[in-house]
Amino acid sequence: MAEQTQQTCPYCGASLPAEASFCPRCARSVNQRQKVSPPSIRWRKALRRAFPALLLILILGAAGTGWYLSTLPQVYDDGGTGEVTYTDEDGTYQILLGWRDTPYEPAPVITQTAEKDGEYTFPVCLFIHHKDTGVNAGEIFLQKVASVTAEFDTPDDPAAYISYGDPAYDDYVPDAALTSFTHFLGRENSARGTWTISMKNGDVIYLHQTLNVELLETVDIYPEDAPMDTIEDLQVLVDSLGDRVGESDVVNIHLPAVTYAGTLSITERPVNLYGSTEEEGRTVFTGTVQVNPKGISHIVYLYDIDFVGDGDGVGISTARRTWPIGCRFTGWRTAILCHGTGPAGGGICLSDCQFTENQIAVHYNSNGTGFFNSIWPNCAFLNNETGLLFEGESTEDALDLSGCRFEGNGTDIDNRNGQPLDISQAVFQ
Repeated sequence: MAEQTQQTCPYCGASLPAEASFCPRCARSVNQRQKVSPPSIRWRKALRRAFPALLLILILGAAGTGWYLSTLPQVYDDGGTGEVTYTDEDGTYQILLGWRDTPYEPAPVITQTAEKDGEYTFPVCLFIHHKDTGVNAGEIFLQKVASVTAEFDTPDDPAAYISYGDPAYDDYVPDAALTSFTHFLGRENSARGTWTISMKNGDVIYLHQTLNVELLETVDIYPEDAPMDTIEDLQVLVDSLGDRVGESDVVNIHLPAVTYAGTLSITERPVNLYGSTEEEGRTVFTGTVQVNPKGISHIVYLYDIDFVGDGDGVGISTARRTWPIGCRFTGWRTAILCHGTGPAGGGICLSDCQFTENQIAVHYNSNGTGFFNSIWPNCAFLNNETGLLFEGESTEDALDLSGCRFEGNGTDIDNRNGQPLDISQAVFQ
């Protein structure tokens, strides 16, 4: 077949070469355009019809994913507030770390003051309440709990310990779900603690608490530093301490080996008295020492002092926290009378003391909230008409008399208020 050498312009009919794409006569393009059909719209109709079903599938998928995620274990972190709100099928709970006297207020930061190298213990409490009513929910919530642990990070001063005791229920704070007795050494220090509550459903709750330890200044006053040979001199010294030392300072007065006749009143600020144990003899008081300083958190320590009565009167009368250590009491109508109310009431602890030939060795007649130390170790009650007399309001925590010896008393223990006692390690002869 012969090759075509001519073409005709489709617009004006002019004869053009076969390869021409433009007609010079009518000035128009002679290329033939290919008609393109638009795509079918049937798939669009199908998509519109299927869209509701696809949307339903997406919604159900999202709901299923949400339900699945809701069944996974959750982590609740207090973010440093000391408090978490936790919700399950039974309700919503307030869970917090706090002080025994403020069970609804979280304590994310605790500051304790301490003497250098002193050893200290205090309670940290886990409180659990129903969020809407504030009712104690500790018992019912703990049924959902697999374990609770408490641990401090390494303190700033690693040589000085800061540690939690194992969390457990303790009737020292009956409203707390759990209590940890926290221990630290008196050094300038800080550490962050974490309580981990692992739930049986796999949830984990983290509560955080920072303990800061600040050192107290200690002021020691010796016989060569100030007059203290008579009860009058000693009273002047005790009364002047408010102007001589800081409010938070610990003051230790080291007494000479003399006999003080008359009453000594410690009513302004706390002070510790150290009796003489040197060869020249011991320090003796023949009158009453009255202990009722301002404030409720301090302890008045009395070391190695002999309290000698004439068959009448009171050796120590205390309405605040007082701790005789290594002291001897003889010849009193009442060797120690403990009275007072509120947190400071019940403020007596004894260690290594001896009570001989008193009508009443210790009369505990307080309406306090509890003992600041519930162990009275290694005391001897010998030939008294009554060793221990308990009146007033009893405490829930038992008083531990480990190592105590009762011998020759008319009545060893007169427990009129039903005070709980642990006498399993005491000796009665």
